[in-house]
Amino acid sequence: MLVVVGSLWFLDATDVIDLRAAIVLPAVLAVIGLALIIGAFDGPHPGLVVAGVFLTLAVLAVAVAPPDALHGGIGERSIHVTDQASLAPTYDVGVGQLSLDLSDLELIESASVDITVGAGDVSLTLPPNVAVDINASAGAGRVDLLGEASEGLSVNRTYTSEDFDSADDTLTFDIDVAAGNIEVDQ
Repeated sequence: MLVVVGSLWFLDATDVIDLRAAIVLPAVLAVIGLALIIGAFDGPHPGLVVAGVFLTLAVLAVAVAPPDALHGGIGERSIHVTDQASLAPTYDVGVGQLSLDLSDLELIESASVDITVGAGDVSLTLPPNVAVDINASAGAGRVDLLGEASEGLSVNRTYTSEDFDSADDTLTFDIDVAAGNIEVDQ
């Protein structure tokens, strides 16, 4: 089983095939279950049972996580953007912290930014005097939009500046954290 999983991983790493954990983990769990059924005639197999329990937990974690929850790598990212040419449309962190400081951003046209963190924290500092529309959600954690906070499971908060519809240049944010905290301030 380890040879097969290792071979599949190698083929995925070399871009020969495209595997997703949501497909591979349940398949490996099925193989372990089949081995337990066949091996039941020979006696107990505690090693397979333990492997099956841990694999079941991994399957559950993959099932509840967003598809690209770990996209973006691991670590802490601190980004300070001062001009719109440097503002990316997407910021991703798999596990860790993302600090995006737009306090000195000179906006020349409307922009939209998606921020995704699998497990960790997002800290966003907005530019002053710019109309914003924010949609923030955390699968489990805390969302604090400009001092208004909510926490728990499946937390969704939105904020729209009063002058958003009439402003010439606006910023739209879609912030998603699977497990962690979101803090937006100005």
